[in-house]
Amino acid sequence: MIKLNNISHHIGKQQILHNITLSLPSAQVIALIGPNGAGKSTLFSVMARLQPLQSGQVSFAIDNEERDIVSCHARTLSKTVAMLGQDNQVQGRLRVHELLMFGRYPYHQGQPTTDDQQKVQEIIERFELAPLAERFLSTLSGGQRQRVLIAMIVCQDTPYLLLDEPLNNLDMYHAGRLMRELRELSHTQQKTVVIVLHDINQAAQFADTVVTMKEGQVMAVGQPAEVITQTTMKDLYNVDVTVLSHQGRPVIVDAV
Repeated sequence: MIKLNNISHHIGKQQILHNITLSLPSAQVIALIGPNGAGKSTLFSVMARLQPLQSGQVSFAIDNEERDIVSCHARTLSKTVAMLGQDNQVQGRLRVHELLMFGRYPYHQGQPTTDDQQKVQEIIERFELAPLAERFLSTLSGGQRQRVLIAMIVCQDTPYLLLDEPLNNLDMYHAGRLMRELRELSHTQQKTVVIVLHDINQAAQFADTVVTMKEGQVMAVGQPAEVITQTTMKDLYNVDVTVLSHQGRPVIVDAV
């Protein structure tokens, strides 16, 4: 479980997050949705300790013990939380398999073992990256590069994954396949996957829990059918939508 207690954050004089208190259940896919500028990316950065915790508390359940990220050793944190941001700068002269091995660094500390190599190979196969494994990152398309970065995060093999708009640059096939893989990781390996999405139908189809944010505040938390409604979408995005139901999950069919 991830627990956020009274999280606030300022950038300069602007308050980005307003007293967020939230408990996110373990072993679920949790979709975080909301308009641009809602504070979703800032919240992720605070949760991953990429930005300082200015007020409040963030804790993760680690080995059945609740641990505060402020007091958590860096190596322990890197084995606990993996984050993919929106703007990821990586060395273009790395080959794909080398970048994936970098995801194993918290474990091998620069000296990869057979287990690390096996883990990388498993992820290459799982994410259909074998044709790209020897390619330099600089030769990849935007979508291919995004798939490789996500695979690197999965190679880190942490119980918590924070993915900020991972569907960027992905075509329909790879977006759907990624969401299915994340759901399987969550349900079969007990990983907690928190993912920022702008595709509301992807959130509706694959998430166990949906959290909505607006203007730095959490507005609603619940199952997709509870949260993704005409009223909620109007409140969040100021658009009129039609929401249908398919196999117990909401589907947005148009927006005005």
